[in-house]
Amino acid sequence: MLNLSRRVPSPLWLLLLLALPLAFMPLQWATAISLGLALLILTLIDPVWALYAAILSVPVQELIQLPGGLSVTQATLLLMLGSLGLHTLAAPERPLRLGRLFGPLALFLLALFTALIFTPFSRSEATRELLRWITVPLVYLLTLRALGGRAGLANWRLYGLLACLLLAPALNAALGLVQFWFGIGPESFGAGGGRTRAYGTIGQPNSFAGYMNQAWPLALSLTGGMLVGVVQTVVGAHAARAHQQHHTRFLLLALLGGISGVLLAGLLTSFSRGGWVGALGGMLVLGLATMIALPPELRRWAQRGLIVAGAGMLLLLVLGGGGWLPSSLAGRLGSITASMRLFDVRGAVVTPENFAVVERMAHIQAAWNMFQRHPITGVGPGNYSLAFESLPDSGMTPITTRPWYTSRGHAHNYYLHIAAEAGGLGLAAYLLLLASVAYQALRAIRHAPNLLWLSVAIGCTGISAAVVVHNLFENLHVLNMGLQLGTTWALLVLAEGQHKEMHI
Repeated sequence: MLNLSRRVPSPLWLLLLLALPLAFMPLQWATAISLGLALLILTLIDPVWALYAAILSVPVQELIQLPGGLSVTQATLLLMLGSLGLHTLAAPERPLRLGRLFGPLALFLLALFTALIFTPFSRSEATRELLRWITVPLVYLLTLRALGGRAGLANWRLYGLLACLLLAPALNAALGLVQFWFGIGPESFGAGGGRTRAYGTIGQPNSFAGYMNQAWPLALSLTGGMLVGVVQTVVGAHAARAHQQHHTRFLLLALLGGISGVLLAGLLTSFSRGGWVGALGGMLVLGLATMIALPPELRRWAQRGLIVAGAGMLLLLVLGGGGWLPSSLAGRLGSITASMRLFDVRGAVVTPENFAVVERMAHIQAAWNMFQRHPITGVGPGNYSLAFESLPDSGMTPITTRPWYTSRGHAHNYYLHIAAEAGGLGLAAYLLLLASVAYQALRAIRHAPNLLWLSVAIGCTGISAAVVVHNLFENLHVLNMGLQLGTTWALLVLAEGQHKEMHI
């Protein structure tokens, strides 16, 4: 009988054949190809690896360029798309899960597509912006696919995802702290006293603060949940087992507490006023969500904690007003109210002290003018800058106000920004999406099956609130940070879904 096993190459020979060309390549290329092949193999095995890679790629997307001009994040997005399609087709018995938030996401994309069709400016720019937003439902669906319907409420996939959601921002925060302390950065980022506003690898302090606001609520919530778990272990377990579990949980508690501290310190040293206000909104909702989740006998302690936190914020404001804080920090705190004040830039006298505030208001007024001129479908997704810098037609008033002729890219208020780019249809769809997220967050908190999922639900609720408030001052739907946000929204769906699966 013919022995076919001798004609089939062994796995070792296949590996040698693949490794031989790599030996003659430059180290940088060989390393990149090896990592890419390893990631591709892992993704074929389990789609969660594509999800991990996409989230971890966000901080380095501007640092590494792949052949063909692709960024690392763009490459992982293609990998995500292929992985989602492949694993969905390979397991027809597990249909693709959509969740409660897919409908509002699809409706918002439809509003953007409508604005793309009727844009009076560039359809190519509108298409690029639409593709950027498509990454949000893509990562949302992949998260539901990778984690949904898995055996066990706390499997390794969830632990790995939480680690990625915290590790990438924490490392960026650590870099931002180094930049702040040693004054590394352009002069325009100066914070006084030889320090520099933290910006990490994100490029801008305000966007960096937005990245921090998409991580610290989850870290803080997991820290609180781990603290409760340590107390329960010490009180309820047997002595020998309690000592072992207490030691492990205490190490995790210290790690999560350290990550929370680094993220909050990074946010503070960004000196982003919008980021600070967004963090206050996130902290408030985080406290309220915790109050909802706690049993009645513990709510009194939570109320006292909120009172102490409120007193601390009040003390911070008093110290800033009394000159007890560093001048740079006190100045940023004092200017928050100025940045929230609405006024007509046409009558403003620009000085070095009010330049940033007047420039911000000029962009806000320009967005309002765009919305008034195109109230239904706007100027088109991604066309804010083109509309801002365009010359007015004969007999029409210009969109911008002198001397502001160069756009900073967004309206410094995402709600006005989306109204300008996608009109009333886009704004209504976006607000419906946020309302759906709020409803989903409430259901996730009420139906979370265990302490881990409850901590995840509370943390993701705090992230959503921080983004909602921070978007009053910035546009956080940039730089592929939607991968972080879309994943947290999927976790809110999963937190409620785990409860349903336990009762089937």
